[in-house]
Amino acid sequence: MTMNRKYTVAKTYGKALYSEALQLKSVSETYQEMLQLREVYRQVPDLGDILSDDRLSVYEKVNIVKDLENSFGDTVAKFIHTVYDYGRMDEMPEIIDEFEHLYYEQFGIVVVDVTTAVALSMDQRHDLEKRLAVQFHANKVVIRPKLNPAIMGGMIIESEHRVIDQSVRSELEEIHGALLK
Repeated sequence: MTMNRKYTVAKTYGKALYSEALQLKSVSETYQEMLQLREVYRQVPDLGDILSDDRLSVYEKVNIVKDLENSFGDTVAKFIHTVYDYGRMDEMPEIIDEFEHLYYEQFGIVVVDVTTAVALSMDQRHDLEKRLAVQFHANKVVIRPKLNPAIMGGMIIESEHRVIDQSVRSELEEIHGALLK
């Protein structure tokens, strides 16, 4: 399946679950369960493929899906059942991402990738989250930390197609470029 088609399917399913959760006034609870489901997929990376391809019998797959459904509340359990019935279990991580995107949008949460040469302390991280929330006009900022010693120091902040490069490396490159002129 092409990436574009997979993305479209994930958007459709993620939006359907989000609409259902909104109607049932259970968006936050459903979000928490989707995070738990994401963790299941992280712990068993080929779970989606196992439940979508033909390496197991239908009986074996149904037992796995039932166990999975029993781990969650009614809304998420029914959703898992529907996704399984339509043969889309391998697309669940992208569906969860779409649900999370809609959740973040509703609650004014912005995800920011922050690349540093060394890991940020928890205090530095919380301080940066507060400053970025103001800068991005967000209720909350969620930092996804990345390490890259090649930037030498400082940080590179990326969010929603915006890049703020405050790395030592880029500053040195700017100085170098200015000296060459």
